[in-house]
Amino acid sequence: MHSQITILMERLTLTIWLDELCDATDCFAVDNAIGVGKMGMMYQGFLPNGQLLAIKRIFDSRLFKRQFLLETTILCKYRQKNIVPLLGFCIKGKEQVLAYAYMSNGRLSKWLHPSESEVIRLKWHQRVNIALGIARGLSWLHHSCDLGIVHFNICSECILLDENFEPKISNFGEAKFMNPNIEDHLGMMFKVDDGKKDVYDFGSVLFELMTGKTYNELSRSSDTTNLCGNPLSFYNVIDKSLTGEGLENEVCTLIKIACECVHPFPDQRPTMLEVYNNMSNVRKGQNSSVNNSDRLRGLEYATSITIDEIVEFK
Repeated sequence: MHSQITILMERLTLTIWLDELCDATDCFAVDNAIGVGKMGMMYQGFLPNGQLLAIKRIFDSRLFKRQFLLETTILCKYRQKNIVPLLGFCIKGKEQVLAYAYMSNGRLSKWLHPSESEVIRLKWHQRVNIALGIARGLSWLHHSCDLGIVHFNICSECILLDENFEPKISNFGEAKFMNPNIEDHLGMMFKVDDGKKDVYDFGSVLFELMTGKTYNELSRSSDTTNLCGNPLSFYNVIDKSLTGEGLENEVCTLIKIACECVHPFPDQRPTMLEVYNNMSNVRKGQNSSVNNSDRLRGLEYATSITIDEIVEFK
C-alpha cells in the first residue's frame, strides 16, 4: 500500500506546500472546523487567491491508507457534475490532507434532519433534483466510467449540496471497481461483480428524501416483513410538507422506484442507468422506462482529466 502511495506521489507535480494549508486554516484552528467524520476532521480555509476550500485532515494515516489512496486515485482522475471536486492533496510525514471545493449548503442529512431551530425545509422540486443528480452521478460511475466504480457507502451523510442544491457524491474511501485494470494490483484487490449495493443504498436515500427515514429505519418500525412489496404502505409516512400539493402521482412513482431499488434479491434490482432514466421520466411527467444509455452520455460533460490538471498540495 505504501508503494502505491509513493507511485501516486511521483506522478503529480508539486505546487503548494503544507504550510500554505496551515495558513489557510490558521493551523487547523478549532474555529475553522466545520465537521468531523470517520476518517478525519473537516475545516474551511482560504487560499491566498481567495478560493474557499473544504479541507479534510486525516486522523491517523496508518489506519486510513486504503481509504486515502482510493479517494485520491478516483477523484484525481475523474471529474463529473455530481462528484465532489478534489482540488488537491498532501502527504508529508504523518500528515495526510485532502482539499475539496467548498459546498456551501453542506450535507444532505442536515436538510433532511434539521434541528428544531431550523425551519427551512427542502421543497419537492429540490428533492427530486437532488435524487436525480445522485442517480446521474452513480449512473456515470457504474456505466460510463472506464473502471466501473461502485461507491459502496451511499447515504445522506456523503451527499454534499452546492449553492444551487446540486448534489455532489463524496467519501470514496470504501469504493470498489467492476472493471479494474488487470495490471493494477490495487484495482484487482477491490474488484466487485456489480453495482447493486449502490442501487440499494440509493433507494434508501430516496426513501429518506420523501419520508425523513432510511429504508432500514422504516422497516424496523413496520410489522410487514416485505415492506417494499407494497409501495402504497409508505404513503402515510411521507414528509407532511410534501402532501396536499398535487404531487401524489410523482411521489407514488418515486416510491415505486425506491421499492425496486431495495428489493431483497440483488439480481432483481434495476441498474443505476435504469433508475436514472426512470427518474428522468418522472421529472418530465412520464412513467415509462427508457433503456437508452445515450441519454446519460448526452447529458454529461464528464471526462477523464489529464494528470496535469490535478493540483497536489505538498
